[in-house]
This record gives sequence, C-alpha cells and structure tokens, in this order.
Amino acid sequence: CPPDKFRCHYGACISKNLKCDGVAHCADASDENQCGRKSGSCDENEYKCASGECISLKQICDSKKDCKDNSDEEDVCEKIAICPSNTHRCKVGGCIYLSQRCDGHKDCIDGSDESEQLCTNLNCIEKGCDDKINKKVRCPPVTSTRINAHCEIPSGPNKGVIPCNVPFPPGAIVRYECKPYYIPASATHRHNKQMTCQSDGTWNRELLGCIPDCGNAELEAAPLVVKGWISERGKFPWHAVLFALEEGNWSFTCGGTLITEKIVLTAAHCTWEMKKELLQVALGKHYSDYHKLEDYVQIRNISKIIRQPLYQDLVGNYGSDIAILVLSNPAEFSPVIRPACIDWELDDITDHLTKNNLGLIAGMGVTENDTSSEQLRATYLPVVDDTECIKQQKKDFKKYITFTSFCAGWRNGTGVCNGDSGGGLVFPVEKNPNKLTLQGIVSISPRRPGTSFCDPNYYTVFTKVGIYVEWIYKVLQEIHD
Repeated sequence: CPPDKFRCHYGACISKNLKCDGVAHCADASDENQCGRKSGSCDENEYKCASGECISLKQICDSKKDCKDNSDEEDVCEKIAICPSNTHRCKVGGCIYLSQRCDGHKDCIDGSDESEQLCTNLNCIEKGCDDKINKKVRCPPVTSTRINAHCEIPSGPNKGVIPCNVPFPPGAIVRYECKPYYIPASATHRHNKQMTCQSDGTWNRELLGCIPDCGNAELEAAPLVVKGWISERGKFPWHAVLFALEEGNWSFTCGGTLITEKIVLTAAHCTWEMKKELLQVALGKHYSDYHKLEDYVQIRNISKIIRQPLYQDLVGNYGSDIAILVLSNPAEFSPVIRPACIDWELDDITDHLTKNNLGLIAGMGVTENDTSSEQLRATYLPVVDDTECIKQQKKDFKKYITFTSFCAGWRNGTGVCNGDSGGGLVFPVEKNPNKLTLQGIVSISPRRPGTSFCDPNYYTVFTKVGIYVEWIYKVLQEIHD
C-alpha cells in the first residue's frame, strides 16, 4: 500500500485516517487492532472483544461464540459487510474515500477503484454521458442462481418492482436470501439481507454468497450392500447412478457422488473408453431399473468427462482412479437430491482415514446372490491400515494399493462389489455427526477365482479423494465460473 494507506491483514488498502475509528473497514477488522489501549491491548494478529478478551483474527465471523459477549459474531460481522456512506467499497472488501476512486492510483488491492466501468460511470456523472455512446450509470444485474431475490426502485416516478437480471439504476434495492438447500457462504454473509445501487454505479455491499448445504442425511439405519438390508429412500441424497447405453438399452453400470449442482465424482475406470453420449446420470434414484418410475428423480446427460490426467486404467494399476462428470444441466436440489461435502482444507482426512474408523457407503452392486441389487443398499465399512491391507490381499492384487488409495472393509462377506464402483465413502464431521464428507471413491477389489465377481472376504481399494482436492477445485472454478 502507499505510505498514506493502511494495509489490512488480508491485503486490502484503506486510508490511514480510517484506522482505529471504531468501525471495521477491513473485512478482518484488523484496522481496529492495536488502537492505543493502555492496558489489555491485543496483538496485531488478534481481535479485542467488546468484553475485553483477545481472540485470533481467524475466529472472527466463524459461526462460533469465541468472545464471551459474542461480539466476534454479532457486532463485527454486521459492520464488515458494508462501507459507510462516504466511502467506496472495494470488490475484495475494505473501504476507501470516495475521492480515491479513479484518481490514477490503485487504492483497492484488486484495483476495482480504477475499473473501466466505475470510471466511465463517474465521468458520466461529472461531465455528462456521450449521447453517441448512450452510456448510463448502472449497477450490474443480479444473476446468481443460488438466491431468491426481490428487486425494486423504492421511490420516484419509476417506483416499483423491477427485473433482477438487468442493470440497475442508482437507488435501486435488492433484497435476497439463500434458496432452500443453500446456506450463506460465510459468517460475514449471515446478516447480508439487501444491497443498494449507489450513484457511481456500484453496489454498497457484496451480493449474498450462498453455497449448497452439503452432506446432510439421517443415519438411523445401518444396512449392508452385500448380505444386507435395503436403504430407505432419501438417506443418501448425494448418491448418483450411472447408466450406460448398451445395444439400445440404458443399463446400470456404476455409482457416483454429487458434490455441486453440476458436478458428480466417480471412478475413472467407469468412464474408460466411454463416450459422454453413452452415459447418463440419475439423481434421487432408488432403483437400478432405468425405466422404473420414481418421484423426484432427475436424469442428466453429461457435457464433459474429465478423468484425472495421471489415470491409465490397467496399465497404471488403476492409480488416480477418479473422474469428474459435468452435467449438461444443473441438478435441482430437493429432499432426495443434495450434495456430499468435500474436505477442501483437509481438516478431517487424517482422522477419517485412521484404522477402524467407520465410513458409510451406498450402492446397487452385486449382492451375496451374485445378482445386482434392485434397490439402493448401504453399509458401514472400517478403514484398514495400509500394512494390514497389503498383508491380507492376494499376491497379484497387492500392486493396486498405492499412495493414492486406501483400503476399507470387513473380510466377513460384507462389503462393496461389482457395480458399486464409483460410489462414495463418506464420514461424519466430528463437530456435526449428521454432516458427511466424501473421502473415498470405490475403485477395485479382488475377484473370486474362476469368476468375474468380487470377493467380499477381501478388502476393497478406494481412491483417496483428499489427494485430488486441488485438482477438483480448479475444475469446479472453471465450470461454475
């Protein structure tokens, strides 16, 4: 930042005059730390609660009561979402003086105070717009598909409700909330209920960000895939069913896991040498019969198959056995269609993949009778130590156990089998047992001698999802952007 600016801990530049003025202009409130308190002052990387104690800046707006008086959630979260009326809000957060807009210097860390749209709007306001260009001061339209929005002009000759997907005139107000099955993207958005179009053609605050409310399920039952009970409908709303077109008929082939409206994760070998036109994804489906009528089921074509670049099928010993299926049309969430969570920060991977920890999996694969299950079944499977797994596997199967995989199973005839490939092994989050995170994808398991069927008396090999979260996230950004 320039000498006359204060740099927030996350990077935004604000005027030094705004530091310690009692209002958090930085999104992390770092401009209100070290404000000359004689005693009990907090360190630079801490936030001082209204009740006096110091907490880490990372604990602000994390949906937890870290201050005794809850001021780290109620007070600061409301303040950091919006800038005072005499300031301009940078796109990445942080507030600058109005006079700093379009002055030739990037006062916002993202340079949004010098953007072409903003400066054109200001020029129109100050000098009048060029009629030949017919430019008008307007705020960008609201196009998020994850919110319910109500847009209106509150006063004047054009007072009334207006469409939300067109540019807004100054003074227009947008009120919004997350759609069902979505939640605010962060604690800073919990108090974000509306925004106003300002005279310079920018919104006075960031649009409410919403994310899928992932991994929610009721886990009273403990059914089994092999030798087990049928799962209740809606218990595994993230489970996807892959159908392949064979000789004119759609046949059940693999499982998968829904993680966003447009993305399903599955095993790469389920898609090997398959054209996208020959695969379909069924969501909310409880039966393996493609033609069986079921309420709330959504069938989607696949617009793109993205296999992990290192996957080489049998030649590569099925390493990196993971693929992303991009749906042609987004799924619509419902009680029976909801995504599983992904452990993006890898906070739980070590605990989840510890020996004997139980994961939950659903599938429609082969049962103990060597016939495909007509309905969705499920089981709890314990994680197996790598050394133990290698020791107990057949000699010619040991090569498939690598750094990119892990083992799970019972060795008692209970497990996953043919057709369960691609399904997701999920684990409950420690702080919220009813929220489930995807950590494994069914890859391969040993076959019984002389047959093409799995041997449920041996452990199953799963692809370790955590190794690929950066790759998955990068693809998601490209798809959803």
